[in-house]
Amino acid sequence: MQQINKKTEKRLKLVCSVTKKIYSWILGMEKIFEERPQAWIHGPVFRSLYNSMKKREFYETDQSELNVSGKIQSLLEMIYTLYGKCSSNELEQMTHSEDPWQNARIGYKPNERSTKELSDEDISQYYKSLLTSE
Repeated sequence: MQQINKKTEKRLKLVCSVTKKIYSWILGMEKIFEERPQAWIHGPVFRSLYNSMKKREFYETDQSELNVSGKIQSLLEMIYTLYGKCSSNELEQMTHSEDPWQNARIGYKPNERSTKELSDEDISQYYKSLLTSE
């Protein structure tokens, strides 16, 4: 994968959210993240990833230190190939159009902060419906 720099932080946060959704619910494999994304203003964000980026710890992590299986590594590379080319604004628009984020934002103004987590059930139902509608 490409080197991550400060300009791609928003993209990374949103791509991680997409990865969780695809890996955990569509493919029916073990969860890649135990943490649930929160419904932030610009899209779903994993708080621990944000905190790591804020402290700059993330940028000091050597990819060879990440302990992931071959299946997970392949999936991460596929997700990055599909979504890594999208701008942060394109990813934001994509996540804002999805039911799980919209449901978690019910009762919040567009620019109001939220730490409400996206529901596993909402994510599962939404992505399963996409598979059956095609």
